[in-house]
Amino acid sequence: MPKKMSFRAPWGGERVDIYDWVRLITTIFVVIGHSTYLNMVSSYGKVEYVLPEKLSVVYNSVIFRWIRWMPEWIYGFHMPLFFMLSGAVLALRPISSFDRIFKSKFKRLLFPYFVWGWCFMIPAKRIGDFYSNDTVFAAMRGFLSGEEGSHLWFLPALFWCMILFCALYKLLERLHVKSGYALLLMTGIIQMTAGTYLPFDILYLKTGLSYIFYFGLGYQFEHERRVHERWNMRTTLFTAMFLCLLQALNERFAILNSFFAIIVGAFFTYLLADICTRLFTSATGSLIWKVIVRNLFYVYIFHDPIEYIILKVSMEHRWLCSDIGCILYVMSRTVFAFGIGVLFGEIVSKCKDKAGRILAGKYQQDNRNVVLK
Repeated sequence: MPKKMSFRAPWGGERVDIYDWVRLITTIFVVIGHSTYLNMVSSYGKVEYVLPEKLSVVYNSVIFRWIRWMPEWIYGFHMPLFFMLSGAVLALRPISSFDRIFKSKFKRLLFPYFVWGWCFMIPAKRIGDFYSNDTVFAAMRGFLSGEEGSHLWFLPALFWCMILFCALYKLLERLHVKSGYALLLMTGIIQMTAGTYLPFDILYLKTGLSYIFYFGLGYQFEHERRVHERWNMRTTLFTAMFLCLLQALNERFAILNSFFAIIVGAFFTYLLADICTRLFTSATGSLIWKVIVRNLFYVYIFHDPIEYIILKVSMEHRWLCSDIGCILYVMSRTVFAFGIGVLFGEIVSKCKDKAGRILAGKYQQDNRNVVLK
């Protein structure tokens, strides 16, 4: 029998610890990936910072060079991995009716895209001098169509990806086709055709379809994971080290194409998460773990706009000219940005809970008044 690593999820399906670790590791990868840019240009805004001439030697130390190299590796696979993870999580419970899926994903993906884009991302990037007074309102209009979605592009892209995937699933269900690989084949065809030849990309529709095969791959992976025996620690460590060697060889000799680089990076992340579940067995019961994991979505939402504010402050005060300043610069763009995302997420959750209780109390009071009348 396969070894289980799960507990009941608050939303009613099965929750698997290893996917929480994958989410955590991948979110850390995203924060690191956004922590090194100095220049960024979009349709309505840009930042173009130049390193100071008097640069601290710490900035070019081995550790700092390694940190600046990491985004090159991370960007090779981290977004397909997010789609794979989303597909795997979807497979944890039966797919509900299409209208319920549409309403649920609209609420969880498209609604936050608009709310946090208009209310936080664009204002924060204005503070960080990415937008000017002349372009900020044009950027807000461009956000409607996805022209200026910035890092939040993933939310509408995932929405379209999930909606079409679930529609395909329901279609095959009606045709009494139960093969997961038939579904995976269809997603591959769509990714190669619609993702390439679709002539428009309104609100990241085309972008979402260009990742749908990876979403299907994650969905099928979860079904396979359930029926196969979990590797022992020795095999997991050996495979992880082999993938590290493969990555190093690819960095030196470019032996992997983009698809296999994605698969290697994604599988390495999964094995790293598996190792963490074995080494830190008590971590998932701690309060700090629960706070971090439930706010990873908000880390993704909030961290990138914060980067622009950190960039502005650090460059204006020439942090990179001193050793301490270099350390502060790197810590601010990684640990601080991550922590602020968790803090803001916790504040938002508390405010939503309080608002929900107030509205629920008002609703009950109105019902009582109706009964008395």
